[in-house]
Amino acid sequence: MTIYITPDNTLHDDADGRALHLLPKDARIATEVEIDAILNPQVSLDQLKFAKNLEINLARLAANQKTFTHGGKLFACDPLSRSDIDGINGHVGTRGSLPVDWIGGWKALDNSIVPIQNIADWNAFYDSMIAQGQANFLKSQNLKAQLAAATTSEQIEAIVW
Repeated sequence: MTIYITPDNTLHDDADGRALHLLPKDARIATEVEIDAILNPQVSLDQLKFAKNLEINLARLAANQKTFTHGGKLFACDPLSRSDIDGINGHVGTRGSLPVDWIGGWKALDNSIVPIQNIADWNAFYDSMIAQGQANFLKSQNLKAQLAAATTSEQIEAIVW
């Protein structure tokens, strides 16, 4: 199959040679180098770094919305769970007490209820969630420092969450 190229770098093909009359008048036979350059464009180091930075940000967001550990148990931190946790924390922060109808604990991913019987217990639970968020932030900052120092596409590609 012959591939043709126009001055605006648009590729056209004529698989069986029967549609040559439909090609733009300024089309000419493309070289393999031209075809490769159009089909596999080079991405700059800055573009790769921009994409990797976005990837790191999205990985941090996903990690923050996954789980955290408290008292040896794993807890959900998805948007719904985080909303519930923040709601209770708002109550504790504005009233200085756990809600009147408090069930006495928080459900872990293994379906067990971990006792939270007072504000100190609640603060320890909430601090565990904060600590996971801080760990995720520090990890992202470390990866971004590696990214800033990267000078090749291979180094950028090697940076993974």
